[in-house]
Amino acid sequence: MLLLIVHTLPDKDIVLLGIGHTNAHVLRMWRMRLLSGARLTCVSNEAVATYSGMLPGVLAGQYPPERMEVDLVRLSAAAGARLVVGDVTGLAPDRQELLFADRPPMRFDVLSIGIGSVPTFGDVRIADGARLVPIKPMQTFLARLNRRLGDAAGARGGAPIRIAIVGGGAGGVEMALCLPAHLSECLGEDVRFAIPIVTADEQLAPRSLERTTRRVERVLTSRGVRLLTGRRVVEVDAGTMTFDDRAVEEADLILWATGAAAPPLLGSARAAHRQSGLSAHARHAADHRRRADLRRGRFGRHRGRIDSKSWRLCGQAGTRAVGQPAPCALRRAAPLRRYAPQHGFLKLLTTGDGRAIGEWRGVSFEGAWCWRLKNFIDSRFIDKYQDYTPMV
Repeated sequence: MLLLIVHTLPDKDIVLLGIGHTNAHVLRMWRMRLLSGARLTCVSNEAVATYSGMLPGVLAGQYPPERMEVDLVRLSAAAGARLVVGDVTGLAPDRQELLFADRPPMRFDVLSIGIGSVPTFGDVRIADGARLVPIKPMQTFLARLNRRLGDAAGARGGAPIRIAIVGGGAGGVEMALCLPAHLSECLGEDVRFAIPIVTADEQLAPRSLERTTRRVERVLTSRGVRLLTGRRVVEVDAGTMTFDDRAVEEADLILWATGAAAPPLLGSARAAHRQSGLSAHARHAADHRRRADLRRGRFGRHRGRIDSKSWRLCGQAGTRAVGQPAPCALRRAAPLRRYAPQHGFLKLLTTGDGRAIGEWRGVSFEGAWCWRLKNFIDSRFIDKYQDYTPMV
């Protein structure tokens, strides 16, 4: 008996550049339903993706570090996709190729860009030897932080370690509230420290309700965190940072948690908007549609959005990024759908003590139940991507 097995090789290459929230969802959907005649390749500069929403909980000791991590090797294998770990140095749209630092170019028919953002320093002068630790890239933050903490503790002897946090948004606030537990874990229960939080805005948690801001400031003050509002950092040196009023603040370590910008790769591909680093697909949203340029096979996303009705920036928030996957999931022969970016969303800031502060639709609240809600939402989200069951 002669058994013939015919293999049909894929004739289309779909490439996911960066495995952030959106592309991770596409990968997960791919595991559930493959597209015939297509091959999926994931490209990442790290073999692990990190869910930023759980980083404060990790710092506070509420989760182990691996709880916020997604193993891209196992996730890709479970979906029947290829994973390439490497540094992408450029994009050649006309040839439909990704360019790498240490491997040949990779051709694509459709490209989804979800590489996230990079720290932005604006016109801040940063001297050599500055004791600066940007939160991004998130995958390496804990290792970089712990190394710097060890150096600072050794240099200070028994004196309090001065750790300044630059950035008064949600990330900076949660960092200030959850970092003390991490310091005790790494340096011992008797470690002494001083934490100022610096922001150029006149209040912390900008674009939040006034009641939410008051709650945030009350909790920070009760923890001994100094609030330096309306102070813009213009220079960072070894052991100091200088403000726009020429005042100088000494710091053994500076954690940079300010706004983010599009990575240089998007600019090199002419896919970045001049304002706030918006990607090409954010501009396409201006006519009410999520578009894919099928002629060049490009599809980009970024946390900044343009509202299609009023052309106003909707603001940058990870919550909006989490909301993008459904419209972005690959669907064969599906027409483009009308799309309007999300405006309002639930805000939950963990305070590192089993409680959280939140707001929703004009109402501000806090309590242990807020933390339980945040834990439920984050756990349900990460569980989807830590399921490495092979596809059927």
